[in-house]
Amino acid sequence: MSKKNKKDEKEKSIQKIKFVGLPKGSILWPTAATSLILGIVGFIFPDAVSSFSIIFLSVFTINLLILFFDFSRGAVVGLIGLVVASISLAYSFDIKLPFQNLIDHGIIGGASSEFFALYGIVFLILLFFAIVFKRSFDYFELSSNELIRKFGILGDSQRYNAPNIQIKKHINDVFESILLFGAGDLIIITTKGQEFHINNVPRINRLEKKMTKILSRLDVEIRTDN
Repeated sequence: MSKKNKKDEKEKSIQKIKFVGLPKGSILWPTAATSLILGIVGFIFPDAVSSFSIIFLSVFTINLLILFFDFSRGAVVGLIGLVVASISLAYSFDIKLPFQNLIDHGIIGGASSEFFALYGIVFLILLFFAIVFKRSFDYFELSSNELIRKFGILGDSQRYNAPNIQIKKHINDVFESILLFGAGDLIIITTKGQEFHINNVPRINRLEKKMTKILSRLDVEIRTDN
């Protein structure tokens, strides 16, 4: 059996899919990962710690820019052009930013390896438990017949007829989508007009295809009275 046929059989066998949005603050995971890496490297090479603050602040600043502003496809192209032009000008006129001088004069203090490691560990642990909590107590399940919303620690649920529901997706920020593993915002509109907005759904393009295929099938149970 070819790979394509195996893939088709696997997709046909999917009867139900579970999906959930990522928690708030997930976009800051690169800062936490960078901090953890810097902390580990700092323990191995203590002499290099003095320059780590600049690396941390640079990643943190870029992360905040992505968090606070929406970068559409057009904005990304313009931003890349601006960065390339700025680097070219700085290289042409031999402009150097005095980051090391700021550190040496105490204007930017160098954080310790313990700080970087602790920040990264605490953030990533909290993010891990937040994701586990959402996947366990606040998620959606879709089959060809119904949409189920599960929420709350006590397992409360709401059920809606799946046929004729509307699905919309939005990828407003290119950088956010890349950092969150192809994430986007998903809007589900039930037949009664109720809307569910699910933010930061990972691999939203793949999920949309699976949802469309499931909704194209309708399970009908036929009973014969003897």
